[in-house]
Amino acid sequence: MIKHLRNVRKKLLKYTGLAALILLLSNCEFVINFITQPLTANAGEQITAVLDANFRINGGPYTKNIVIGILAPRSWKLAQNTTITYTSAKGPGTFKPIPPDVVAGNAKNGENWTTIMKKKMGIGPNYIDDMEWVPFITTQTISANNNDDIHAVFTIKMKVGVDGQNTSVRLGYVVCNDTDGLDDGSPYLWPFKFADCLEVKGAGDLIDFCNPSLSILNPVKALDNDYETITFDNTVVNTELKGQTDIYLCATAHTSDGKDIAICTQDDRSKMIEAGANKFQIVIWPRQYFNLSAGQTITSVDYYFTNKAGNVKVGYGNTDAPFKLRFVCD
Repeated sequence: MIKHLRNVRKKLLKYTGLAALILLLSNCEFVINFITQPLTANAGEQITAVLDANFRINGGPYTKNIVIGILAPRSWKLAQNTTITYTSAKGPGTFKPIPPDVVAGNAKNGENWTTIMKKKMGIGPNYIDDMEWVPFITTQTISANNNDDIHAVFTIKMKVGVDGQNTSVRLGYVVCNDTDGLDDGSPYLWPFKFADCLEVKGAGDLIDFCNPSLSILNPVKALDNDYETITFDNTVVNTELKGQTDIYLCATAHTSDGKDIAICTQDDRSKMIEAGANKFQIVIWPRQYFNLSAGQTITSVDYYFTNKAGNVKVGYGNTDAPFKLRFVCD
C-alpha cells in the first residue's frame, strides 16, 4: 500500500511538473519599459503618449493580436478620439477600438474588455470613479517564434478634455494579447502602469481625479433630473466635523428663473448615511429634493456639510466657501 502511494505521488509530481512546463511554454511575457506623456494640455487638444514595451516569447510560434487599454474620464469619449500606431521588429501597424459586444480574451463570465479591465485594475491611484477603460486592438496579427524578444513602441494620439472641463487625472495603460487577455493566474501577460497627473486646462471648477477630495460627486457630470451621489470623505484632512457621526447636507439650489431654494434643516431628508469610517453619503434626485415646479431647472447647487446643531459647516478646501455642483450635459 505504501509503495503504491509512493508511485502515485511520483506520477502526480511528474504530471504537475509537465503541466507547469507546458503552461510556461505556451505563454509570453510582456514588459512595459516606460510611458511618456505630457503633464499639461488644453481642453480639446490632441496629445501624444508613447508606450515602450518588450514581448518575450516562451514557446510558439504564435500569431496573435495585441490589445491596449487606456483609462480616462468617461466624458472624454476616448474610443472616438484616439489613434494608436506602432513600430516593432515585426514591422509597423495600427489599432482600432474594440466594440463593447466583443468578449474579452480568457474572460470567465463573458465580460467585455472594458468590464474586465475595470474589474482587474479599477481606477488605480485616481479618486473619482467616473472613469472607463477603453480597449483597442491591432488591425493585423503579429507572428513570433520561440525565444523572440520583440521591442515595440506604441504611439498614442488622443484628444483630451473634449468635454471642455478643467481636469486633473492620471491616465492608465495596459497591454496584453487577444487570446490570453487578463488571465487570473498570469499577471505577467498584462502589465499596466499609470502615468503622472495630467492637468487639462478648460472651463469651470476643477474636476480633480488625482487628489483626495472632501466632497466626491458621482457622476461628475449630471442634469438636475439625474440621481447624484454626494460623498463627504472626512479622512482627507482634520475638519471641525472629525469624529462626528451625525452629518447633514446643507444645500442651496440656483434655478434658471433666478430663484434660490435652500434645504439646510437637519432632518431625515438631509441626513447622510455612514459609508465607512468617517465617510458619509447621500443620494439625491435634485428636482425632487428641491421640490421644483414643472417649468424650473437647476443650474447649480452650493452645498456644505454640517453637524446636527447646524452651527458647524465644512466647505471647499476645508473652508467656509461652498462646494459647487453644476449641471451640464455631456
